[in-house]
Amino acid sequence: MFVTKTTEGTASLKTFMVFSSSGSRAAPKGGQARSAAATTPRNRFMEQFYIITAPVTKPVTRFAPERQEIIRHSPRCHCCGRVTADKAFDSAVPGFSILRCPDCGLGRTWPAVSPQDISRWYPASYYGKENVRFNFIFEALTRLFRRRRARVLHNRVPRGPVLDVGCGRGIMLNHLRSLGYEAHGMELSDSAAWHAREQLRLEVATGDFLTSPHRKDCFNAVIFWHTLEHFHNPVEAMARARELLRPGGFLAVALPNFDSFQARLFGRNWFHLDVPRHYFHFGLKSLEAIMSRHAFRIVQTDHFCFEQNPFGWLQSFYNALGFPENLFYDLLKARSARTGVARKHPLALVMTLLILPPLLALSLLLTLVDAALRQGGTIEVYAIKE
Repeated sequence: MFVTKTTEGTASLKTFMVFSSSGSRAAPKGGQARSAAATTPRNRFMEQFYIITAPVTKPVTRFAPERQEIIRHSPRCHCCGRVTADKAFDSAVPGFSILRCPDCGLGRTWPAVSPQDISRWYPASYYGKENVRFNFIFEALTRLFRRRRARVLHNRVPRGPVLDVGCGRGIMLNHLRSLGYEAHGMELSDSAAWHAREQLRLEVATGDFLTSPHRKDCFNAVIFWHTLEHFHNPVEAMARARELLRPGGFLAVALPNFDSFQARLFGRNWFHLDVPRHYFHFGLKSLEAIMSRHAFRIVQTDHFCFEQNPFGWLQSFYNALGFPENLFYDLLKARSARTGVARKHPLALVMTLLILPPLLALSLLLTLVDAALRQGGTIEVYAIKE
């Protein structure tokens, strides 16, 4: 049994979180945690996560046999409010697990890295030298895909001010500007915004989106393109987006689909998990629930994304087959953005290239199947502020 503590509620109540390897609810007895036998990986996979509230008269610290962990905020589901969650699996990144709400299906990375510490998971190499992340072939493809994104938005959003939250290098935002939009960006840090600001001369604010300097009711569109899952509190981010949008304004969200065939088949090996940078893991049901709560009316959902979904299958296959994690993805990056995993595993690199043709063909086929069955590994959702 693994017991931790949070301090939600009044001064006379403490909330304890208990992991039970048997899958049944367990509770402290006589104010003390029961000792637990060592768990096997299979038992840990079957662990469940429970919340138990018990009155105490003074602060209590519970010590686990392996480690102590103090939980400083409630694990209540951000989507539906449920106070328990199933442990889906341990992440491939040591020290993290993925929890899933049994009601709405929303996944979350546990424990969550604090917003103050998350920047260390975005080193300079994450962005690449001068914000160039991929080799020249895939840089060209990336720019084509960004242009396609801008065209899709242009077909839906009237010209005017638009805000791209997590605009990165600003490539899509630059295309929107060329199409006649007043382009604004938002990024986490100055280093992330460097290319958009210095090379493309775009207007990009940095810092916390929830306290950004933008005026309320001023944007025709707010865009979360693979950024909503990076927010420590996506509900607050959605509320902030609603504040910034004009009546009838457009919300565009793209993110990995935690309910997809890819996610269910590969589990911890799924390429799009990106733990711990992704705080949350949305399925369509949980995303729709959060949008509905903030009075957004969904007008279109797209399950086909040629930019993301075939590669999601491909790299996840490699991960599941036991290759070093995300080795092929690392190979596609610019030298300044690589982790060096390919140099450390030359034999694995050779094998990766040898089996690439059949895996690529299979990945393309499965992407078409995903789209037909509306089970895309990533999804794009478009909604209007009512």
